[in-house]
Amino acid sequence: MPELNPNLRNDRSFPGQGIFRDQAGLEVDGRGLIWRLNSPRVALRLNWSLMPSLPDGVLVATTAFMRNVIETQNAQSAHNTFSHLKEVLKSDVFAAAFIEGMPGFGTFQEYLNTVENSWRAHYARQWFEWCSTMGYPDFSAEVALEISRLRVGGNEKGRAVLSADPQAGPLLDQEVSSLINALRASGDLLSLQERALIWLCLALGPNPMQIAHLREEDVKIINDDDRPAFFHLSVPRMKKREAEMRSSFRTRALTWEIGSILIDLMEENAKRRSDAKIPDRLGHIFPLFPRDSIRASALGTPLEELALHHSSPDIGKMLSEAIDRLAVPSRTAGERLRVTCRRLRYTFATRLVREGVTKREVADLLDHTDLQNVQVYFDIKSDIVQKLDKAIAMAVAPIAQAFMGQIVLDDGYAVRSGDPDAKIAVVDEINGAIKEVGTCGEFSFCRLSAPVACYTCAKFQPWVEAPHHLLLDDLLKERERKREAGLDGRMVTLMDNTILAIADVIQRIDARQGVQTP
Repeated sequence: MPELNPNLRNDRSFPGQGIFRDQAGLEVDGRGLIWRLNSPRVALRLNWSLMPSLPDGVLVATTAFMRNVIETQNAQSAHNTFSHLKEVLKSDVFAAAFIEGMPGFGTFQEYLNTVENSWRAHYARQWFEWCSTMGYPDFSAEVALEISRLRVGGNEKGRAVLSADPQAGPLLDQEVSSLINALRASGDLLSLQERALIWLCLALGPNPMQIAHLREEDVKIINDDDRPAFFHLSVPRMKKREAEMRSSFRTRALTWEIGSILIDLMEENAKRRSDAKIPDRLGHIFPLFPRDSIRASALGTPLEELALHHSSPDIGKMLSEAIDRLAVPSRTAGERLRVTCRRLRYTFATRLVREGVTKREVADLLDHTDLQNVQVYFDIKSDIVQKLDKAIAMAVAPIAQAFMGQIVLDDGYAVRSGDPDAKIAVVDEINGAIKEVGTCGEFSFCRLSAPVACYTCAKFQPWVEAPHHLLLDDLLKERERKREAGLDGRMVTLMDNTILAIADVIQRIDARQGVQTP
């Protein structure tokens, strides 16, 4: 490992950048070896004593580069840039180059060809190009032009998405269905905060910092005749050209189901606030996902207004632990589904592409400023709409867990036994007959279409002795017809959850009767 720069042993010998303001307008002290960034996350610091040995002129240019990054990007992006640039400059390839003079085009080429995490060269290229543009003498304009043409590979995100990594990549449709079904049936297993968090991550694909910064005022309820009709959420922006702390927003529509959960969450929050001791100066700040206690370290600092907010790692941990408790099966036999905010973000993006959303629209929904950041999702578009036949449906059904009702022997064992209006039937087109398949256990009027909607309803009670395969075969034929016709992926997969629910019912009945499912 290259030795640390001997000139960075104390603050007096360090070519600092004075006191300046970051992107959010907050002061950063760049005079010493430790630059503390203003971030509501865990403490973020740039420790210059960890930077490898650099020529004096290069070190001056590098500190100026990092000051510019801090002034124009959010704290996390600045920290990432420093960390990755440090790793590149510490590498044997660049250390050898500095012994000879300055890194050239060949240095970058060798790094890309020999270093495992070569995507980090992207940060070194930004550094070199900026320093060259600003006229620092050690940075050749000719080299900057040459390295600008180098193709730098993607980072872990690109590999995880393109390879459909079962541990880090986007979730399969069946896994999403399983997660949603388990979420709806979770009962007291999850807190309101956890349920709301999972729903928002599924519906919007946000990064955890956006969730952490949400406040109750961001939930917009549009009433119709004094009753909630629509729900909108103003999501804080967290990109490089936006200030760190709630300076701008993107409005996103929410479903009635999610909006109702957020209303319940805000009512619960109000009860908790009435019992908490909150300083008057924070009494007007109501996070949508509040901490159990005030973050004392934030009081009296520029980040005081976030003292009641969770940090980004808090949100990530809450999501992962909540989904783990749901015990959703994964595509890997015998393993639970492991989910992070990032995986749900990948999943959200891949599903957008399948629905025919343009690159610009995907970038907007993910809050990206560069269309190149979403190209990876379009590169896998052809693999998204998967074939689903009866054999596959039977194999996947136990994983999807789409059926949430209760199987009964016949109508005599149903909740609404003997009620002719409660019986659910399918059409046997081959024999030209109507065949009853189960009983509806809901005593109120249902506006959903029977029998298709019944198999994914927790109130449905399918009978053991019933021809459930009739509806399964019809839906599979219709799905294949749409797929062969080249229809939009959203239309092809519209009934997949119902198909898997019916397959689940058939398998459970077969297991109950000791029949071996083919």
